[in-house]
Amino acid sequence: MLHPSYSELMSKINEEAGSEVVKSRYSIVMGTAKRARQMVDKGYMELEDHSRRPLSIAVEELYDGDIRILNEEETADYQVRFAEKLAREAELLAQREAEARERAAAEAAQAKRSFKEDDEDEDEPEDGEPADDYTEDAAELSDDEAADELEKMLMKGLRMPEEG
Repeated sequence: MLHPSYSELMSKINEEAGSEVVKSRYSIVMGTAKRARQMVDKGYMELEDHSRRPLSIAVEELYDGDIRILNEEETADYQVRFAEKLAREAELLAQREAEARERAAAEAAQAKRSFKEDDEDEDEPEDGEPADDYTEDAAELSDDEAADELEKMLMKGLRMPEEG
């Protein structure tokens, strides 16, 4: 890295910040390396200028003020805001999953009621005809058990009893 030099970069960053944000070359190296890694991870090949390496672009961005190195206080504030954002996203995801489970349970209950109503509409077997044990057993099953039994039947290739 010939231009800008470390000392030029340090003076410019500290001057713009109004305080001594960068105290050593290490801060510049770490800041530009992190930015270069972001470019590579997010698709460096999509950038318009492929003649320069990501690290050179990161140094130029730092020098131009497009990116900046945060001081300790700013870093702590950023980490708190980021943690709060993650917590909100996790809460939203949990809420959506709970709603999806509730919808699935309601649909299963509706299917069970519909199955039970269809079963009640069928005629009782006449004397000498075998009773349909499956429908009697199904009415006693919970939603989860009924779904499991249906899945087992489908996996075995069995068909549900045909209607009248």
